Amino acid sequence: MLFLLFGAACLFTFAATLDPFLNLWDERFHALVAKNFLQHPFVPTLYDNPVVNTNYDHWDRYHIWFHKQPLFLWQIAMSFKLFGISEYTLRIPNVIMGVVLTLIVYRSGERLVNLRVGLMAAILFCTSHRILELASGRSGLDHNDFAFLFYISLSIWAYIEYHFSRERKWLIAIGLFSGCAILCKWLVGLLVYFGWGVLRLFSKQFSILKNKDLLLSLSITLLVALPWQIYEFVCYPVEAAKEYSFYAEHFSKPLDGHSGPWYYHLSLIPDIYNFLGALFLIPALIFFRNRFKDKSIFWYFFSNIMVVYVFFSFAQTRMPAFTIILFLMISIILASFYELALSKIETQKPLLNKLIFSLFIVILVFVNLKIEAFQAKHTSWKSVYPDREILINNRQIFQDLTPSLDENSVLFNVKGRHYIECMFYTNKPCYNFIPSQDQYDDLKRNNNKIVLFNSEREALPNYLQDDASIHIVREAIKGYD
Repeated sequence: MLFLLFGAACLFTFAATLDPFLNLWDERFHALVAKNFLQHPFVPTLYDNPVVNTNYDHWDRYHIWFHKQPLFLWQIAMSFKLFGISEYTLRIPNVIMGVVLTLIVYRSGERLVNLRVGLMAAILFCTSHRILELASGRSGLDHNDFAFLFYISLSIWAYIEYHFSRERKWLIAIGLFSGCAILCKWLVGLLVYFGWGVLRLFSKQFSILKNKDLLLSLSITLLVALPWQIYEFVCYPVEAAKEYSFYAEHFSKPLDGHSGPWYYHLSLIPDIYNFLGALFLIPALIFFRNRFKDKSIFWYFFSNIMVVYVFFSFAQTRMPAFTIILFLMISIILASFYELALSKIETQKPLLNKLIFSLFIVILVFVNLKIEAFQAKHTSWKSVYPDREILINNRQIFQDLTPSLDENSVLFNVKGRHYIECMFYTNKPCYNFIPSQDQYDDLKRNNNKIVLFNSEREALPNYLQDDASIHIVREAIKGYD
């Protein structure tokens, strides 16, 4: 266990240090909102100081930012507070959660089948290329999906412990972890209760008295998750209503171009669980039931897996990590099959058995890690990911510029959505357009200093050409997003 946890810590630390910049799309937004939380932990903002009179009407340019639930952002803000603000400290919560989850996956596999299954399931988790990419911030929705996986997995582990022990403390843990999952990414955080309810239906336990344990856990979940939802609607009713409508639209239409065929999530099984997992998942499900110490848990796992794939297959917005919340359950299923296969070829020679087991673990790790994929995505190797050099360049420009900025500076003409990283590094309001005459007049009345990126003064509107106080940054922001 010590070697396993040390290895997990090394792997997740490795993932967290892969990119010396904020990754495109979600990580940069999460980093900025978490950083702003340091000033006001109960007011999530993207534009913390919206000095320009313009529309803040979309999730990528809101002032008040309810686009995601707050728990994972609070975790990042706490890391910033304790360890300072940087790309690595942004990912420290993922390192901690990754190590804890490795232990939880091990414990769940050992509890359900045996020690070797727990060990192999934990190795499948902590060496998973997809899991490590989430921890690194590269794979969307990065920290949000990783925290969601963490709390859903903890709620399922707590249910497993309760199923075998019937101790009241695990009911409290189920409710707490499920509530935390909702505070990361909304109602799919209730997944632990679906399989639980299915088992109760199978056993025909319909009375309130027979389900008081489930209702107790659910009550705790609501106590954890509801206050933030109420707070949103009481303090920011317009913004909250808009965001909840956006949540609902995920099911009815593909948002932001995230579409795909109905079998989209099924097609990602080889990517998430490697080709061995995709090859053996169906046989593993068939043999899995007889491997469990308690056969009813098979139906708990199976019903949870089915509802997640069916639900997200019907949802019109499709993203790669939506089904990753099943990783604990599927890794245990696969590990039980691998352990069964190994047991069939074992001999009467213990040393030979250990060598076979060790060789299989080595093969599993290398298949799972996909080392060349890390090289392709996180280095300049073969130029597979050209944005890497672009983002390093932009980060350097923002950091070099920051000491020369006045306290009341406002930055304009920041290319694409790179205004998000610009705000993170400079602590100034940043926009991707040139101010209009009215916006310019407002800024001058408020004594703001205008900074323009990559602009020729002669090509500017007259009201900007004539203002010698405007600071023009010659270094070009690269990229298109």
